[in-house]
Amino acid sequence: MVMKHCLKKSCSGLLKAVLLSGLGVVSVAELSMAEVKVGDTFAGGKVVYILQPGDQGYKPDEQHGLIAANEDVAVEPANWSVTKSMTESREIGGTKGWRVPTREELNKVYQNKAALGNLKDYSYYWSATESGQKVWAQDFFNGQQVLSPKAGASSGIRRARPIKDF
Repeated sequence: MVMKHCLKKSCSGLLKAVLLSGLGVVSVAELSMAEVKVGDTFAGGKVVYILQPGDQGYKPDEQHGLIAANEDVAVEPANWSVTKSMTESREIGGTKGWRVPTREELNKVYQNKAALGNLKDYSYYWSATESGQKVWAQDFFNGQQVLSPKAGASSGIRRARPIKDF
């Protein structure tokens, strides 16, 4: 039996798991779902952002946000298209549906990097936000966002930290 994650703020109460053994009821269990917070391990990664009022997709009675994988995707020589393709096809933490973050999402990862751990301070991370023949990247040492060539980047190793929505 596969149980889906329930993240409704009102999702606490009684889950009746009725198992029949002949004619008798074996057990009844109560399930109370707690809200996740930034830094929690969840659905194959760590929660990096919880949607707030004003964010697209925000619902006051449900909790949604972004999960970052626990590992980077990087290729040598640096190539954004190959990195993006590898990110989207990868299974991480037993789950699929990962992608390269947008420029705005990447900044949320940077802002919460202490809660995630194992991000490379000395490295640039690619976003999925393109601008002509270049793509936005973010320096995880100082937070600066820059336009980067899609291949053959000359300064710093370009990598991606996969994310997914929950």
